[in-house]
Amino acid sequence: MANIVTARLELIPFTLEIVKAAMIGQAELAAIAPFKILSDWSEPELSEILPALADILEKNPSLTEWLRLIIHKADNTLIGNTFLKMIPDATGSPTGSLEFGYRIVPSYRRQGYASEAAPAMVNWAFCQPGVQRVTAGCDADNIASKRVLEKIGMQIMETRAQGKMLIWQLHKQDLLQ
Repeated sequence: MANIVTARLELIPFTLEIVKAAMIGQAELAAIAPFKILSDWSEPELSEILPALADILEKNPSLTEWLRLIIHKADNTLIGNTFLKMIPDATGSPTGSLEFGYRIVPSYRRQGYASEAAPAMVNWAFCQPGVQRVTAGCDADNIASKRVLEKIGMQIMETRAQGKMLIWQLHKQDLLQ
């Protein structure tokens, strides 16, 4: 599993070992992590899904590549995470579509890190066999996320929840044109 490297960031696999340590607590994570951990790196939303991530990775360790931690290279600090997950059809079969998400810790926001990590992860995804489309959702009032998604070429494909949620997409073929 190779890391994804950009000018200022390194996207490393969010391994089962890291997930399990994070489930126990920040001290346990700090004990095994080869990077610094900020006090605000894990929001309640992330903490809530860690048990499900651990279960998924125990059943299918190869999915570790699709879950990444974002490390700020200059100070070797964990500043966020990103993920790609398969969107199955009604039968549960792969469709060639992935859902993309990311998060940057509050103290590192508004410095272009999401705009740097997002295209790196999406480009990596399009290099994987069978991936033809990437989607992402963001709140309609989240201007920063909307700008990140626009910068990587995503287009709004639908609006949900009475206009409060925007669903974006990017097709692999659009990058080739």
